Amino acid sequence: MKFIKIVTCLLVFLVIVNLKDHEVIASDLEITLKEAINIGYQRAKEWNVNATLTTANSVDETMGGSRGDTGKRFNWFTTFVVPGTEDYVIVGISKKKITFFRPSKQTQGPTIPYDDIRLDSFEALQLAKDKYGLKQGKDWATGYHFTLDSIEGEPILTVVGNDRDNRFTRISFNTKTGDIVSAIHKLPFGGGLLSKHIGNEVLSNKGMAITGVVAGNKQLVIWGDNKPTQFSTTKQPFIELSHNNGKTWRELQVNGYVAHAWFDMKDRLYVATEKEIWAGITSKSRGTKILSLEYPIEKIDFSANNQIAVTSKGKVYYTINQGETWEQTIVPKLFNVLQISNNGDLVMLTDEGSILQHTKDQWKLITIPNHNDEPMDMKVINNRLFVTTQGGIWTRNLRQKGKENWRNIQVDEVLVRFIRKGEKLFGNTHRDEAIYSINTRDEQKSKKVFDARDFIVWDVDIMEDTLWIATIPDYSWEDMPIK
Repeated sequence: MKFIKIVTCLLVFLVIVNLKDHEVIASDLEITLKEAINIGYQRAKEWNVNATLTTANSVDETMGGSRGDTGKRFNWFTTFVVPGTEDYVIVGISKKKITFFRPSKQTQGPTIPYDDIRLDSFEALQLAKDKYGLKQGKDWATGYHFTLDSIEGEPILTVVGNDRDNRFTRISFNTKTGDIVSAIHKLPFGGGLLSKHIGNEVLSNKGMAITGVVAGNKQLVIWGDNKPTQFSTTKQPFIELSHNNGKTWRELQVNGYVAHAWFDMKDRLYVATEKEIWAGITSKSRGTKILSLEYPIEKIDFSANNQIAVTSKGKVYYTINQGETWEQTIVPKLFNVLQISNNGDLVMLTDEGSILQHTKDQWKLITIPNHNDEPMDMKVINNRLFVTTQGGIWTRNLRQKGKENWRNIQVDEVLVRFIRKGEKLFGNTHRDEAIYSINTRDEQKSKKVFDARDFIVWDVDIMEDTLWIATIPDYSWEDMPIK
């Protein structure tokens, strides 16, 4: 039965990112929890006359309707067992019709007597709205959802939505008594901008999701979300600029959320949003738009001399003249990483772990010295390629050929992710527990610069003698008062 609950919960909490608001229009084909159970029971009894309910839950969909606002949904799963056996069946319902029926065998769990289900989903939802101001869920699912389980021998109906601050919330009722037995929501802890200077650490912007930080010659920029939730860091986006090493900040005017930002060699600020790239943004100017695409930007990279490459809907757009003109090429394979060199060569790390280099309209394979080493990440700085593997960090000049061109950089731990800022390179260990600064010039041993066990690190850069670390919050279930 534990397996069944895991599967059904996954179906309930199917994540749909950046969903647009929909008008609430109820449909006659939506049904309540008890109506779904009745339909499921009828089919389960045909399968086995002794079938007994064990779980029921709504399932996410994009069919419109009230999205749970009436206590009804289009799609439901109900699960029944035959007491004293290992027989169980899952019955799926959509628009009042059975669309899924799967018998199997599984270790038995607790059952729910039908007569104990005295509280229906629409009644529980109204109570949750009245007492907690429960709102429809966004980002994690569409609207309100409902689950029914037997917990410690009691029938528990849980209504899932968002609280007044749009945080993931669960209000649970005993369907036999109608009492609220639990009210919890997920609250953020951690997050913010951490500055580390000669052993002194200062955390600012606490609770915010700082998704990026970049240092220019005399300027520092951070961006992220003022009020993040567990499922979104794009609801209240911001980008701020500092001219005094983080002592004071000025907000910059950018349309939408910031996907990435960087400085060129002349300290001009570039910002990439969902579908656009802007150049020369200051506290007094919105800058100049140098790229606008029909579809969202998926990957972006820029070289030390500001050659720029982005991918969008299977195409690579790249420029070698700071955005005056753009070239296009087709992505040959599914990939994880795209890079561009100072000479305008494109380099790609595919999903299969292959490294491809694009020069003169051709994609060519690059092989690392140890064929058993699978690349985990890669970056290009100037015209030099850096690849991190289980066997260490490998580097080579993209303009030179032959195995003898490869060099190895020593590091105490395996680095699973690179962060590149201009000509600076950092590496994160597994679970971002440590950050290393990697010497890209003479290939000396890399140096640990931060122990990140208590933080979720998203980005990092150095300005003068200060290490700036962008972190995002983690989330935990916290109790709300029982009303």
